[in-house]
Formats: sequence, structure tokens, C-alpha cells
Amino acid sequence: MYESESLKTLATKPMMRMRCTGELDGSWLPLKQDWSTRWCTLPEMYKELCAQRIHNFETRESDVFVVTFMKSGTTWMQELAWLLLNQLDFNSAKGSFLFDRSQYIERLMNHPSGIDTITACEKMISPRLIKSHLPAQLLPREIWQEGRKIIYIARNPKDVVVSSYHFLNAITLWKGDLDTFVDEFVNDQICYTSYWSHVIDFWRMRNEPNIFFATYEEMKRDLRNVIERLCKFLAVPNVEEEIMNQLLHHLSFDTMKGSEHNNPTRRLKQGQKTTEDFEFMRRGIVGSYKDELSAVAKEKMDKWTKDSLKDYGITESDIFGEI
Repeated sequence: MYESESLKTLATKPMMRMRCTGELDGSWLPLKQDWSTRWCTLPEMYKELCAQRIHNFETRESDVFVVTFMKSGTTWMQELAWLLLNQLDFNSAKGSFLFDRSQYIERLMNHPSGIDTITACEKMISPRLIKSHLPAQLLPREIWQEGRKIIYIARNPKDVVVSSYHFLNAITLWKGDLDTFVDEFVNDQICYTSYWSHVIDFWRMRNEPNIFFATYEEMKRDLRNVIERLCKFLAVPNVEEEIMNQLLHHLSFDTMKGSEHNNPTRRLKQGQKTTEDFEFMRRGIVGSYKDELSAVAKEKMDKWTKDSLKDYGITESDIFGEI
């Protein structure tokens, strides 16, 4: 079912590349894609602890999955989607942790209740909102067989690199400098890479009826429009104007960062080893790479992006706009 190979990186836990080798005959794959050639970098323990269980995970008709590459606006979209699926229950949202309301299926640490996160997902009350950073080919098979809804958020790779670097260093899962991180990122040595395979597979599926595709940049430019589109996708009532203003305020970066129920910084510091200055939510802007990446790193990433996209006949700006 799976093929894997060990990978030498600056990650502080053993890493591997993994791909599916069976049951990908194309009969149930959207766009008849050949996912058997897709490799993904993951911690070695993923294969034993999660792979088969997630592959066989039983979905429900009302399930909604929020799927992103890491540090692409996942928490922001989770909070928005949870509120739309739960009749804009701001009181519950302000009084309970988002990470409890919307489980992270492949999180390898134990759930606070003592059960693992896959079991926690199984025990959730419908409608379940489930988060994953896994690429399309490693998500539960039933998502594709049954057409379960997926909200996919993409973010431009240079901002993703910067944010991922700070995050993985701060939670002590990777150790090195930013230029070296860029090298490992473009060489598919960082967790969840290949980045462009991750994004492109969902971009190509963006017109499928069970796929909602948006970008972090789009959410920053016009969150109201994204909300209106998402209401239609989730088949929930449109948000009235007075409530829309309340929702936009609730979802603002400053409000989200200031809420202990949406910003897990303190909870993560209590539950695992982090640096003293760790912040789960840092800047929340488009273009953070401009004053953080070196000129050499920017040039390297631009060339890598151009080479990665040429076979699809698109450019980075076709997906994200001008960044």
C-alpha cells in the first residue's frame, strides 16, 4: 500500500518520503489523476501510527475537511467554517478551544483527553470539521469515493517558507538558518512537501463540486466575498449585514491573535517544548517574505516556482495575484 524511504534533514525527528502504491487505479480519483507518483515528506512514525487508519477513516455525509499546506491560514479558515456550520454561535466560539471544536486528524501527539486524534475525530458530533495538512493522495479514501466537502486554502510559497521556518524552529522540530530551510523546502525535505504538488492538485480540482478553493491572499483582500462564496458551498444561510460586521471583527488578525481559544500559543507552550519567544500567530500579512528572505533565497524560490508550474501553463500570480 505504501512505499517509503528515509530522509536526512535538519528536522529533529526522523523523516521519510512516502507514497501510495496500491488502490490508485484511477476509477475513483478526481480528474483521473495519477497520484501513485506523488511523494510526501513526513515524520517516520506517521507510517506506523497514522497512514492506514487515515486511509480507512470512515467519513460522514455532513463532514467538512479543511485542508492546507501548513501555515497557510488554516486556523483562520477553521474558525470561519466552524461558525458557519454552527449557526454563528459566537458564544461557544469565544468559550472553547478551536482545536477541540475542529480536530487535526494526523496530529501525532495524544489528544488532551488521553485518546489519539484519529479517535477524537471519530468521536466528534456531526457536522464534523476536520483539519489536515496532508496532500490529496494521503487523505481518507472515502473523501474521494463519496465526494465529501473539502475547503482548501493556499498561500504563496515565499510567505509559507518564512512562516513555516519560524514555526518549526520555535517548536523545536527543525534547527537551522532560514537560507538552509529554503534549500530543504525546495528540495522536498520539509514536512508535508512537495509544496507545489500539494497546491496544484487542489488547484486543478477547484471546479469539482466538493472542492472550495481559496487563497490566503484572497481572504486578506476581500474576506467578505470569501464568506459569501463559502456560505453557498456549505449550503448555509447568507450572513446578514449586521452579523457580517461582527463576523469580520471576530475573524480579524488582532482579535484572533488576542483570543486564547483561537491562538494556541499558550496551550502549545504548556504541552510541548518551545522557544521562549514562540508565537503561533506572528505577523499575519501578505508579503512577509519581502523583508525576511535574502535576495538569493527569493531568486532561488522564484526559479523553483517557475520550473514547477511550467508543465501546467500557469504562473504564481494566476493563483495568488500580485504578491
